[in-house]
Amino acid sequence: MPSSALSRLPFFRIIRALLVTLTVLLLGACSMVRLGYDQLPSLTYWWVDSYFDLNDAQSVALRRDLDTLHSWHRSQELPQLAKLLASLQTQALQDTTPQFTCQVIDQLKAHLQVVLTQAEPGLATLVRQLTPAQMQHLAHQLDKREQAWREEWVQISPAKLTKRRAERLIERSESFYGRLSDSQRSLLTSSVLANPYDVVQAEAEMLRRHQDLRQTLQALVQGGDSASQAQARLHALQQRLLDSPNTNYRTQIAAFTQANCTIFAQLHNSASPAQRQQLVARLQAYELDLRTLSAPR
Repeated sequence: MPSSALSRLPFFRIIRALLVTLTVLLLGACSMVRLGYDQLPSLTYWWVDSYFDLNDAQSVALRRDLDTLHSWHRSQELPQLAKLLASLQTQALQDTTPQFTCQVIDQLKAHLQVVLTQAEPGLATLVRQLTPAQMQHLAHQLDKREQAWREEWVQISPAKLTKRRAERLIERSESFYGRLSDSQRSLLTSSVLANPYDVVQAEAEMLRRHQDLRQTLQALVQGGDSASQAQARLHALQQRLLDSPNTNYRTQIAAFTQANCTIFAQLHNSASPAQRQQLVARLQAYELDLRTLSAPR
């Protein structure tokens, strides 16, 4: 399934991981969805620790908060996401439109915002306890991430970048529809050529977000904010993540998203009956996974 550019900020990548339909569902077999979802609190803890090198007290509190967030997401969000998957199964047998595809993206974004808001109190508690040494550790890790991003997206030829994007788009689409025809592969490759990825804008936005993150956390580390004030700062950071203050970047992402909606609609409308049935079967399997995961234990 075509996807738009996503945030690379640590805190919000952590919480976004809980949105199984935006991440785990795109990765493969149904058994992996269940296994991966159950392991998310532990995996997330180690991921956060790699950025901050947490002390014992912070580790205990973070594990507790992640378990609480995970339990809430399992009982409250997974049933809603299962309903969304069920509704998409009917649509999967029919032709679609770019407008409908974008509506689904908006629905998923709304779920993301709900999870981010639910996570804010725990995040506010953690960041108010960060030390200057941990902030230095974060800065070092962000610098490493920036370099790795440049190696993947900037320090390669435009031809290799285009080939990589096309291969990933085809791979994701085939995970839902099965083997694509030559004409369908050509359609996706052409869409990549027609919708170039502006690495200059993307890098500028990444650096802006990292600077915003550092400045926001630094203000909290320096102290003086109440718990509610700290939470408000993180909420404002979340909003700047989801809706960049950079007008040019917002325009680029809007155009990128619309192009993705259009190409997905074209791909779906070109799908054979067998491909549509495979899409329905995949959605049904994911729905079953979510309902099984959300069932009372």
